[in-house]
Amino acid sequence: MEGWILLGVILIFAAYFLGRVGYAIENDKTEVSDYEKMNESIDDALNEEDKKTCNLLMKTLKDIGCQYEIDDDNSIVFKYQGEDFKIDANNDSRIIWIYDIAWGGMDINDPNADYLKQAINESNKNGAITSLYTINEERGHIVVHSKIVTYFAYSILDYEGYLKSILDGFFIAQQQVKDGITNLGKIQEQKERVRIKGFKQE
Repeated sequence: MEGWILLGVILIFAAYFLGRVGYAIENDKTEVSDYEKMNESIDDALNEEDKKTCNLLMKTLKDIGCQYEIDDDNSIVFKYQGEDFKIDANNDSRIIWIYDIAWGGMDINDPNADYLKQAINESNKNGAITSLYTINEERGHIVVHSKIVTYFAYSILDYEGYLKSILDGFFIAQQQVKDGITNLGKIQEQKERVRIKGFKQE
């Protein structure tokens, strides 16, 4: 009889001990799980910061090999293929403004000045990138700039390729203006030849 009592006590003690061990293991799992959840939350927060427009732009510029700086106007300034660019953006909007400032120009009295204005107007009809000119009266100089307003976000599948294609587009816009000036000059030259050829002296 005493043996049965002793066995019962041992079984109760064993059950209690195993229960405590099981509880401790489960508690450890819960603590690890909470730690992992906290790490995941931090990672998610960091990822969300990285996805914000300005932060994503700066990361993307680095990834495509562009060293950038932030100027006094909080614009992102950088060089791409030797050209100076500026981007205005903020983390609260997915719309960005990209500028290619002062990429070309000529003297106000240059015979091609009128062709430049016409070529800019023609180029603006055919592309998303807008070219414009400013006139510095003091220096007697016309300066040409280009800009685009576009969407930029992490949801774009290949945002690196997307940004590069936009920046490459600025060089296409430049070439369109230059070709426009050349073509207008050729047209005018052809008109002059026709006039001289058809001229009759009395």
